[in-house]
Amino acid sequence: MKPLTFPQQQISKVKKVFSIMDRRPQPSSFDPLGRGDMIDGDKDEAEIAHERNGKFNALQRYRYKSYWSNPKDAHVSAQLLDTEEDLRELVQEELSIKDGPATRETDKRLHVLNTEYWHLSQQWWRLRSDLAPLQLRSFIQWRAQPIWYMHRELVEDCAGRQGCCARGCGCCLDRKLGPSRSLGVGHCTVECACCREARGFELSAQEKWRLKKQFKMDLPKETGRISKMECVSIWGLCSNEWGNPCELIDAPPRYIHVEKDKRGPEEEMNDSSKGSGHET
Repeated sequence: MKPLTFPQQQISKVKKVFSIMDRRPQPSSFDPLGRGDMIDGDKDEAEIAHERNGKFNALQRYRYKSYWSNPKDAHVSAQLLDTEEDLRELVQEELSIKDGPATRETDKRLHVLNTEYWHLSQQWWRLRSDLAPLQLRSFIQWRAQPIWYMHRELVEDCAGRQGCCARGCGCCLDRKLGPSRSLGVGHCTVECACCREARGFELSAQEKWRLKKQFKMDLPKETGRISKMECVSIWGLCSNEWGNPCELIDAPPRYIHVEKDKRGPEEEMNDSSKGSGHET
């Protein structure tokens, strides 16, 4: 029986096909379908390795650096934080009204605030959904901490603005919010009743607007404060801290600013050298 023979041109085509197949990305333990099948937002091997190592700080720092190496829609996170400030302000005004006598006018105002909360919550969800994949994964993991907002950096910011954390009254930690107002957690705004009582005067509408504008996050030019607040609120990170971010959540808060007023400079310097250890 004569052996089968094929034209040389057909053999060359078959060899070319197998050559192309050999060059295709091979599946890996991290990407079973092969790298060519990854879509936008998929985790890379380094991120998955950090997750498996269980080092919260290292994982968030990797995501942070990866995102900022090629940022997309960086203004979205600032808009999200501004929306959260609006939600806190609204909830604190509601609490202030409910602490006073009920009248027809207060009932009308509460109805308006309830409507506004619904619209703001829709806006919050849209902005959260618009976060880049690396930002969103970091945001979800950090916000899974029930009292993330009591991170030392955020407590310090509230105290610096003469909020409740400057007095140690505990309002920021426990505002008695129901499940329907869960997006209103956090620190003091211009509508905080406790702060109004402490300062001894009411702010005019113009003064409130000016203060809100002064501390707005979504500005054309990023400032040091904006960068710091966004870093801790979205990623759970702050500079010169390499340990687990959850260990910087003060619960109950120690109210650093209040303590510093009672101590000498040497004690403050000793404290500043603590808490900078790496995760183990």
